[in-house]
Amino acid sequence: MQADKRIFLTLDGLRGIAAIMIVLFHSRAIVGHFHPASAYLSVDLFFALSGCVLEASYRERLAAGLSTRAFMRIRFIRLWPLFALSLLIGLAFALLRLNMGVGHDTPASIAMALVTGLALLPSPSLSGHDWVMPLNVAGWSLVLELAINALYAWTWRRMSNALLWVVVTGAGLVLTAASLAHGGVDMGSTWGSVAGGLVRVLYSFSLGVLIFRAYDGRVRRGWVAALVPLCLVPILAMGGGGPLFDLACALFVLPLLVWVGLRLEPAPGLDRLFRWAGLTSYAVYVLHGPVLQFAKLAIFHYLRPRTDAVWMAGLGAIAALVLLSAAVDRWYDTPVRRKLSTHLRRRREALAGERAMTAP
Repeated sequence: MQADKRIFLTLDGLRGIAAIMIVLFHSRAIVGHFHPASAYLSVDLFFALSGCVLEASYRERLAAGLSTRAFMRIRFIRLWPLFALSLLIGLAFALLRLNMGVGHDTPASIAMALVTGLALLPSPSLSGHDWVMPLNVAGWSLVLELAINALYAWTWRRMSNALLWVVVTGAGLVLTAASLAHGGVDMGSTWGSVAGGLVRVLYSFSLGVLIFRAYDGRVRRGWVAALVPLCLVPILAMGGGGPLFDLACALFVLPLLVWVGLRLEPAPGLDRLFRWAGLTSYAVYVLHGPVLQFAKLAIFHYLRPRTDAVWMAGLGAIAALVLLSAAVDRWYDTPVRRKLSTHLRRRREALAGERAMTAP
């Protein structure tokens, strides 16, 4: 089987575990001791996975002449429907806070955040907030994902392995300096740290591309593949590691998991679970912020803080989020993306026909 025709199920398992861990990270108030203190490193893993999988999926099409514009259209359709839905949920929560007189948002700042968010662009700070994507904080990584995707497609034909290694080395050195100054790798979600986020995506995505280019196509199948996603749990659960721990993980350990994951595939019985985890992971990641805002509000309204009932309700809310994400992925995201792709294809065909008819 050709490497670029494979479905990378172990990488799907990695993506699914990382998504759950970052949900727990952002839910500390309602999950108590189940808080994985280093789960922000999931984003570095996502960027490396993206570089690896996009290189596997699109290198032949890019070599055959797929344009940057066409590539970005594909990527926008992949990311936009679910993120647009998350923004509407975030909008509802922002309007609720505004009605309650909580926070510093204004109708103008909320409207600006919605308009820019729907375009998958960062939102200017109009009310003193520092978030790049105030209606869904996790959206900062999608902005950088699209930016690196555009750079990847635009430079693909000129980007040799040697040049990629220069980029990775330079980005790694800058990331090291930025992380030591910042106190860790957790940068990018705020305007004050957005430069650090740019370096994170440049390093991890570029290394992900190199990882696939070095892949020899060999695959080992078996239950040992389960160890790859499981190894991620203690890494992301460790707290207080400091900038050196963050850098070791972002620069070496997480890319190594991607490298190993390419070469291992799960045995029958695990393959469906890994596939499901991969399919659901994006919905879990993009919906968790605004959905769990409502969950936290309800939990603290009906339950006394710092009781066992709070973390039990919190874990129940996260389990419900996962089920909701699976349903949304199947019955909303997939059909909407299919319809958008069909509509754009028919539009391109119509435009091509008009040009042919008007050609001299």
